[in-house]
This record gives sequence, C-alpha cells and structure tokens, in this order.
Amino acid sequence: MTIPNVTMRWCRKKATCKWCEQFIEIGTPIVAVMFWNKGNKDDRSWNVQNCYHPECWVKQGLDYLERNPYVPHVRVRTLKLEPEVRKKRLILMRQFHALNQRKNNIKVDYPDSLLIEQKLTRQMIDIMLDVANLGGVPKSWVEKLG
Repeated sequence: MTIPNVTMRWCRKKATCKWCEQFIEIGTPIVAVMFWNKGNKDDRSWNVQNCYHPECWVKQGLDYLERNPYVPHVRVRTLKLEPEVRKKRLILMRQFHALNQRKNNIKVDYPDSLLIEQKLTRQMIDIMLDVANLGGVPKSWVEKLG
C-alpha cells in the first residue's frame, strides 16, 4: 500500500466518519486521508478516501499508540577494539559473508553441490575461529552454517 495524503479542509459534501460512523456536515472541518493507486498508465482503478472528524482522527491515532506502546531505543554496544584489530576483524567478517553468499548461490547439480558446500562451510568455520580471538563471533553466524 502506498503512503496516504492527509489533508484538513472544509467539508464540501456530506461524508461519513470512518472512526465514529457519524455524518460530517457540510461546512465543518474534515480530515481527508487519500490512498492513491500509482498503478500504470492504463490501470489506475482504485483511489480510496477516508474521512474523519478532526477529533476522531486524533482519537484513532491515540488508540493506535495505546495498542502499540513506546519502546525505547536500545543502543547496541560496540566493541572497543584497537584500530589494527578492528581492521583485521572487518576483513575476516567480509570474507565470511562472501563465502556465505557463494554458498547460497551454488548452481551445481546434487553430488557436486555437497562437496562445494562442505568446502565453503569448512572455510567459514576457520574464519569463525580467527574472529573468536578478535572480539568474539556474532550470534547470527552460527545459524548461517546450517
């Protein structure tokens, strides 16, 4: 779905509020939410407009926030490594992910693919052992071996 256009204007024709399902009278403020279909040149078949009383628009927003409470952002701790160690670790991490990408893109038939996959897995394990000495192995790497 696309991002809607939200505008506040005067109601020009009678509409029904999407939130409280009461009529919005002509000449009163209205919040109009328009969902546009980008589509292609030939088919722009649906555009949807939802109308709200301004106070109902605020109520539905507060209701959404009540159902989805605030979760504070938790900063991820970064490893405090020396520049040389950090550089070595970064190189090893890139090598690991390159091997993982090669492993995922194997396009060889069944018996040969097992040999190639086993060889790449062994290389990935060797890199994991080297990274373990340079600040620890990321948790997600263990899943990538399976």
